[in-house]
Amino acid sequence: MVKKLDAGQVGSLPTGPVYIRFVRFMQPPGYVINSKQHVPSVVYVESGAQRLVLAGELPVDLVAGQAKFHQSLTHQHLNPGSVQSVWYSIAVWPSSARGQPLVDPIARAAFESSDFDRTSLPQVAYAEVLRQITLAGGGTSGAHRFGGLAAFYVLSGSISIKGAHRSSVLLGVGQGAAFPPGTDLQETNAGPNQAVYLEYIVTPVGEEFEVPLSQPPAA
Repeated sequence: MVKKLDAGQVGSLPTGPVYIRFVRFMQPPGYVINSKQHVPSVVYVESGAQRLVLAGELPVDLVAGQAKFHQSLTHQHLNPGSVQSVWYSIAVWPSSARGQPLVDPIARAAFESSDFDRTSLPQVAYAEVLRQITLAGGGTSGAHRFGGLAAFYVLSGSISIKGAHRSSVLLGVGQGAAFPPGTDLQETNAGPNQAVYLEYIVTPVGEEFEVPLSQPPAA
């Protein structure tokens, strides 16, 4: 089952090499994070509630399983609920940002990809899409190819990702992987129970978002 959570468009990616980062927050009730302006991002709520206040816009309330793409604006994160909120900020960052302090003491980098060279990423506008995928025990996504960067992050269960001309990657809860544009891929549930994971796809405008393939990726 594929569930589109949210999407948005950016005029360009940061200059130079880039990487994908999932930052995880465990935010107590009433706790406020004042965030400076940074790269366009997707906020995804895993549990609890999140109020996103973007400069000059009305507040956006999100609950578990919802997401919101936002542009590069000064903003505030508030947990308006009575229980802890677990949420993620997902974005493409310039590699020069590696090692810089995160926005708040409760933030931690849950997944960081390797650097992507800009030769495979033209300097054009990009569409950013976040999807939630659910696979039954033993289920498979079928083989496919994305036209842009593709990152995966497991929320529950475990998955195996087979990629063309590379070793398979096994991911459990809280683990991620990312692949360059045009990589033949196939995801399989690696366990007997349901697996749920996020797909973050960053595609040059004008490129095919996803192409189904007739056979599994060649090892």
